[in-house]
Amino acid sequence: MSRSGRIAEILKTGGFSFHYLVGRWTKLGFSGQCCALAACAAIAIIIAAALDHTFVLPGRDVGLLQHPAIWAFIALQIALPLSIRTSLNRVGTDRTVGLGGLPDQDFAEELQDQLIRWIRLEGSLSLTTASLFHTAGFAAFAWNSYQNQLPGILLSYDFWDSSNHFWGYWITRIYKFYLFVWLLPYIAFVHAGVLAAALDVIRKRRLAGKLVMQPFHHDSVGGLGFVPGLVTTPIVVTLLISSVPVGAAFSVHRALDVTPLMGASIVVVGALLAYAIPIFRLRTDIIAMKRVVIEKIRLLQQNYYSRIVSDEKIQIETLRQGNEALDYFEKICTKIEKISNYPHLIRLLKYLGLAMTPSFLSLGIKLYDKLSPTLLPLLKLS
Repeated sequence: MSRSGRIAEILKTGGFSFHYLVGRWTKLGFSGQCCALAACAAIAIIIAAALDHTFVLPGRDVGLLQHPAIWAFIALQIALPLSIRTSLNRVGTDRTVGLGGLPDQDFAEELQDQLIRWIRLEGSLSLTTASLFHTAGFAAFAWNSYQNQLPGILLSYDFWDSSNHFWGYWITRIYKFYLFVWLLPYIAFVHAGVLAAALDVIRKRRLAGKLVMQPFHHDSVGGLGFVPGLVTTPIVVTLLISSVPVGAAFSVHRALDVTPLMGASIVVVGALLAYAIPIFRLRTDIIAMKRVVIEKIRLLQQNYYSRIVSDEKIQIETLRQGNEALDYFEKICTKIEKISNYPHLIRLLKYLGLAMTPSFLSLGIKLYDKLSPTLLPLLKLS
């Protein structure tokens, strides 16, 4: 089997096994498989709410149609696999993978071989990473199951998938076990594998002298923009989809309770860590490549200067050309120094701010409701 064929197998195994089975039964492509599985989950959840009569609950209790969190999970079930498939497509073909935006068969082969070894757990780092993600997923599932068994105790209200509602509780136990323990940890593991493979190959090629900074590349990262795109795209997808349920959680809880704060913290800290861990490794290579190019340019500047001052009969034209050359070299150095050591950070922070906007608005409204009885009379007096 070709390397690209083995890369394609990643979408048929592990957490994507159910996708592959759906594809075999229905002859759907990967996008259709994602939508079909999400539709099955949505239908099962709606049936459970219908059997329990929990579409809308009275008072402060929260029915299925009163909280969008479960729908965000269903959206993630579609969006994240498609995002990971995009990353795999970028590393799975020799014609499109390359640093500096150019086809590079050697780079593609190294990258694909590294990724295949990662997915097969051939190495302590990949095995540890897989264990960490699946353990974290199981812990999240266990906490959610425990919390849902104590409505009115851990939370001050009842909700549609608590243990008070048989069908809602058990359908979501099955669904969230699939998501938290099976699908999402595998997606995170594959994403980590793509990044680990890309960063390892970049490091090896830089140390071997095969990788050179390109200061005028259109990606503004010296030709390394391929990697930050792999890092940030799944993070941005997760942020945008997670923003709605996190904001809704603050609205539903009507206070700074543990659950919405934990949700917001997981979104923010998770996004920053998912960015920082690979980018700090890439930063080392960016700085090293910038240093090598700048040292070469400084050497050229020094050689040019030495030739000028060693000439006892300096001509005006020689001085003019020398000044232009030195200015040109200086501009190149300035251009290289301005290349960000933290590519796509501003982009990530913008999306992070956008993702947290619903939460800030919800908290602002709650704060206004609490303070308005005191502030409005004072404003009228003034």
